[in-house]
Amino acid sequence: MMPKNKRATAKTPTLFDFEPESTKQETPAPSSAQDSKQFVDQFMYLLTAPYMFYPPWGDIWTYQDRKNDALMHRLVHGKEIFETQQCTEYEAMIYISTATLSAPPSHGWVNIYMWLSRRWATPEKAAEVGINLPEELDPQEKEDLVGLRRWIYRQQMAHLKAKHKAVEKQEPVPTPEVVEQPKIF
Repeated sequence: MMPKNKRATAKTPTLFDFEPESTKQETPAPSSAQDSKQFVDQFMYLLTAPYMFYPPWGDIWTYQDRKNDALMHRLVHGKEIFETQQCTEYEAMIYISTATLSAPPSHGWVNIYMWLSRRWATPEKAAEVGINLPEELDPQEKEDLVGLRRWIYRQQMAHLKAKHKAVEKQEPVPTPEVVEQPKIF
């Protein structure tokens, strides 16, 4: 004899078929203290890492007030910065632009600078002036740009580490004594 409710005994598909808890692979969760320290370090980099200029020309860039643009690029590309350990392309463009004030760049660095400029200036404006902005970089130029971006990132990190060590060497600031407030009521 068949059961009266055959449907009740057969397994019906559900909307979401999940694996049972026992068969799931368990990965050790990273410690929350480690995660929070990494988050703080990364966020401090995004907000406080110095902007790199070719040495004597930092005042010119500061005067042009491009720090807000550079900060926004850092915040938008934060994940990429830490995965590749490279500064943003915008920061590389800033460094190249200040370096060109000290000495004329080579043909490859002109192409890199123009390619970076294409990302923030419209090609139509460049065409009006008669500048041909490259659409792609050759492999050597790409490698040079990556090298520059990594060098800038390392310089920024070295500055932040030195700053952190200087803060650690100072004696801790004594906490003021807590004075009990008088109760009004």
